[in-house]
Amino acid sequence: MYNDVLIGDGVMHAYNNEFANARSETGEQVLEDIHGLSTGASAPGTEHSEEQWFRDFTANDIEEASFLESDVDFGVYHSTPIFDYFKDGYSALGKGVKVRDNNPERVKLLGCVDPLSSDATDEMERQVEELDVDGFKMYPTFYRGGKVKPLRLDDDLLPLVEKAHELGIEHIGTHKVFPLGPVGQHHVDVGDVADIAAQYPDIKFELLHTDLAFLDEIKLMLSTHDNVYANLEFTTAFLYLQPKRFREILGELLMWGGPEKIIWATGVPLVHPQSYIEAMWDLEFTQEEREEYNYPELTDDIKKKILGENLAELYGWDTDELRSKVQSDKWAEQRAEEGRPKPWSTIEMDAVSADD
Repeated sequence: MYNDVLIGDGVMHAYNNEFANARSETGEQVLEDIHGLSTGASAPGTEHSEEQWFRDFTANDIEEASFLESDVDFGVYHSTPIFDYFKDGYSALGKGVKVRDNNPERVKLLGCVDPLSSDATDEMERQVEELDVDGFKMYPTFYRGGKVKPLRLDDDLLPLVEKAHELGIEHIGTHKVFPLGPVGQHHVDVGDVADIAAQYPDIKFELLHTDLAFLDEIKLMLSTHDNVYANLEFTTAFLYLQPKRFREILGELLMWGGPEKIIWATGVPLVHPQSYIEAMWDLEFTQEEREEYNYPELTDDIKKKILGENLAELYGWDTDELRSKVQSDKWAEQRAEEGRPKPWSTIEMDAVSADD
């Protein structure tokens, strides 16, 4: 099928979905909403039960779902600074450090800071020097007490971008398109990226959750900025939710940015990676779509780029060395001995997280 293909997941999380982690009723509603999205987007038979979902996912949960239960070979853990809704930011950095340290050949790490904290830039420096993060994850809004605080890369977040550049950081992932909570979609547009990306050409900017919203702006930015990439986290959900919509998004991104600018991501544990990998490998544009919109044929070479080669190139993995490592480490040995477990079957429901 695709045995020689390196599979990379551009976004791995370890959500803390416990209601006790929410700072407010709004945070609790966000947990419910994301659970609804997860349920609707999951392939049949891979949906999370409420018991599985409303818990604190551990580093081990994410490793096993990715490297044991699916064909994912490597990935990038995104810690998240959603401190307005969640006490630990939601996908805690401490768990990401554990996932990376447990799998140093397979995992890169994006740090995060509270953008409204007075010591945000000092904390960035600490994370680079002490935790060796590979980049930072940033969010466009802060919501508390019924008020929205926009956080644009060219305004409130600019000191963080400048600090990242000063520290030699080459990767910034920015949440876009998908508003969390009672936040207007105009606060998650992509209009703050182009000028900053031009100003800092040595930083690679990943636009998370590329969707039909702002698709025209995104595809133009991919064509004019060498350092802007489309990350498909959440977008991949449309492979099951609305496959025609997913083909339209993918087709436009390919037409304008080319196959090298698209980063595969599932946001595990939002959905289980395996069914999405298989769906992507089997995906084809219809004859009508190719004729009407001039979409390219989805060749094996294009799928290889999207499913893993682009992520490896973006973060500096040597693909030959990476392939050798993942074919002989503990996960490969366990898979060879026991086969691939069923989705989510390795989650220990009675486990208490010791992750920070």
